[in-house]
Amino acid sequence: MATEYLQFAGALVFFLGLLIGSYWFVYVPNRGEGKSDDED
Repeated sequence: MATEYLQFAGALVFFLGLLIGSYWFVYVPNRGEGKSDDED
């Protein structure tokens, strides 16, 4: 039972990490370079 829970938690963390990582990888560099017009 504990093993199945750990597998599920690991998959969930991996999936969330992928989503957050993809979003961060796209969002942060654009913000850092000042391409956003809001910074103006």
